[in-house]
Amino acid sequence: MKKTITTTVLMSALLFMSSFALSTANHRQIEKSAKESVRREIIRSISCPDFIEGDDVTNQVKAIVEIDNNGNVSVQDINSANPRLISYVKDQLQNMKVKSLGQTQKFVLVINFKAA
Repeated sequence: MKKTITTTVLMSALLFMSSFALSTANHRQIEKSAKESVRREIIRSISCPDFIEGDDVTNQVKAIVEIDNNGNVSVQDINSANPRLISYVKDQLQNMKVKSLGQTQKFVLVINFKAA
C-alpha cells in the first residue's frame, strides 16, 4: 500500500514537472517568435540610404533597442563603423512605432545595408 502511494505521488510529480517544462518552453518559443516578428518589421521599415555604396562591413549597424507597451522604439545603444549610418538609423528608429509585444522588451537589432 505504501509503495503504491509513493509510486503514485512520484508519477504525479513527474507528470506535473514535465507539463510545466513544456509550457515554459512553448512560452519562450512564442516570445522569441514575437521578437523576431518585430525585428523583421523594423528592418523592413528602414530603407537603405542613398549614401551607401557597395557591400561593405561598414554598412552594418548593431543596436540595442527597447519596445515599450505602446510599440514606441527607443535606442539604448547603437554601433557602426559608419558614423553617417549611425545617425540615419538612430533617427529612423526614434520616430518608429511597431506592433506592441504587450510588455517592454529589449533586444539586439542587426541591420546590414546593401547598395542596389
